[in-house]
Order: sequence, then C-alpha cells, then structure tokens
Amino acid sequence: MLRVVAGAGAVGALSLVEPRRLGPLAHGAYRVGVAAATAALVADSSRYDLPVLDPVRDGVVAGGVTLGLMDVVESFDARMVDALRGLGMTRPRLALAALGAAGTAAVIALPHLGDPDRSWSLREETFGEPAGVPLPSEVRALIEALLADAPDAPAPPGAEALREQLETARVLDTGGVGADLQLVVEDPRRLAVPRQQQWPVRGEFLRGGIRYELELQIDGGRLGMLSVMVPDEEPRLEHALSQLASPAFVLPDPDRIALRRETEAP
Repeated sequence: MLRVVAGAGAVGALSLVEPRRLGPLAHGAYRVGVAAATAALVADSSRYDLPVLDPVRDGVVAGGVTLGLMDVVESFDARMVDALRGLGMTRPRLALAALGAAGTAAVIALPHLGDPDRSWSLREETFGEPAGVPLPSEVRALIEALLADAPDAPAPPGAEALREQLETARVLDTGGVGADLQLVVEDPRRLAVPRQQQWPVRGEFLRGGIRYELELQIDGGRLGMLSVMVPDEEPRLEHALSQLASPAFVLPDPDRIALRRETEAP
C-alpha cells in the first residue's frame, strides 16, 4: 500500500507543475524529477515481471530515455493542458494529476490483485530453485569446446573456473534454443578474471554459405551469454540476420565449428 501511495503521489505532484512557468534551475530540477520517477516506477514494475536487463538497469535506462525525450513530453503535456482549457476546464492540471495518480496506482497495484501471494512467490524464486532450466546438452557441448585447452597451449585464464561453473549452469527459458542464450550461474565457487570480457575464443561455422560466429560473454566473472553473431563484413548481412531471427534457426553441432583463438599477432 505504501508503494501505491508513494508512486501515485509522486506522479500526481509532478503533473501539477506547469513547466512553462519555471526558471532554468527549477525547470532542470523538474525534468530530473520526472526522469527519476519514471526510473523508480519501471524498476519497481520489473520486479514483478520479466525484466529486460534487471530491475535496476531497466529503471536507469527508462529514466535516461525519459530525460532525453523531455522536450517531446513537455510539448505534448502543454498541448493537452491548452486543449482542456479550450474546452472550458478551469483547472486542467488538477484533472491530469488525478488521472496520472490513478493510473500509477493501478499499474503498481494490479499485479498484486491478480496474485495475492505474488510477493511470496518472488521470494521462492529468489531463494528456491535456481532460475532457468537445465542447460541443453548441445549448448553445454559448444561451451565446453570454447573453454577447452588448445592442442599446443592451455586455455585462456579463467577457463578452469568457467568449466567448473558449467557443471551447474542453467539457461533462461525463452521458449526454445535460439541465437542468444542467457546463462545463469548461482553461487559459483570461483569467478573468472577479467570479470567482464568477451571470451577470446570464437567458434566459426557456415550455414547456407553464410559465415556465423559463436561468442561467449563473461559477466561478473560468470558465464553470461552464448550468442551467434554475423561478422560485419558478411556480404549477405541482412539475409544472415533474418535467418538468425527465424524460429527455425538452430545451433551448430560442436564438430561443425572451427575454433578461432585471439593471439598477440595483428
């Protein structure tokens, strides 16, 4: 209830402000306030839905986008106020504030009305079974190939920790194996260093005469994402990207990829 009141109150209060009457400093503070309120609302709603990145980063992105579009937002707001005033409404901002507060309250409260045990289910998701589904065997085999030692040299630093993580890694269920697979590793015993990197071993493969690259992203020292990319120099780039987006696209067999290891050579 406190979240509903706070969110509705913030939106209602901001809706009462007439930005056209503000000085430069107050106008800047108003814009920051609108962006901050948007960020908080998006971050809060992402906690009860599937976030694009994670709730905090979703909120930061939404706030940044809002701040960048404030000229458009304020122009639309001014037209609405002037239109309502032209219809004979004496206090149009009060009406907009009431509508904004009511809409915000509904957005915050509706997820809980449909599922009164939602907060408990979220705790179960956090502290219960690991997120995602078991890693498909073909995905595991591809990652093992990328992390394997070279015939004449050891694997890059961090490979041993990542191979250990692979034993318990899971994948977020997006309805099937696709071109981008978000990996989940909970409570690893060791982290790879550097903790943010694109793994310096890629897997190249051909399909329909098009060259694709299999890349492994390391996020926070953990297995992060396995992605199929199209090199920028690929002549049939547009067609290749459409193939990647097709539900029929499947990952290659491990024995069909050629490993390309980064070296110091230019």
